[in-house]
Amino acid sequence: MTIADLGSIANLLAALGVLVTLIYLSRQVRQGNLLARSQARQHMVEQAHEELYQWKNDPRLRSCFVKNGPLAAEDQEAIHYFLLAAMRQREWEWFQYKDRVIGKDIYEAYHEVIALHLLAALGVLGWRTVGRIGFNADFVAAVDAFLERRKLTTYFEDIRRFDHESAESPGPNVQAGVPGVSSTSQPIAAERGS
Repeated sequence: MTIADLGSIANLLAALGVLVTLIYLSRQVRQGNLLARSQARQHMVEQAHEELYQWKNDPRLRSCFVKNGPLAAEDQEAIHYFLLAAMRQREWEWFQYKDRVIGKDIYEAYHEVIALHLLAALGVLGWRTVGRIGFNADFVAAVDAFLERRKLTTYFEDIRRFDHESAESPGPNVQAGVPGVSSTSQPIAAERGS
């Protein structure tokens, strides 16, 4: 065996070492990406639960969403800060989707929460007047486009009377199998007169 042969063997072993290292690194990157996605989804679940617990544990907040007529200043503030926190979470989810940390299916499922928050008459008014301030312009445009395609929700009223309607024949407040979407309400664009 000559020195040239030993050099060839050394080059082969070095190439093999590089290949093994690249395989190892690609697995580490893939696992890191899976972990990041998992953590993002976990954060989304925790935030959604927190919003539900806030509604469940704050009767004043719940009643604000169904109250007819003007709200007291303190109630308006409570609604505003709740919606601000909720929409900040939706913006974070939007960024995660844009950065490809979460997939389209997960993003769209959580994006539907916007319909509950902003398609109540009070939520839409809050979003249009002071709710958009401080949010990413592209996110605001995406939310506005989403709202234009949807009708006002009666979700908050419906959860106060869901046991009054038969499961076999849904009432007038159920459209296409989607609770909380009124079949009689007008689309947002029509409601605004546009």
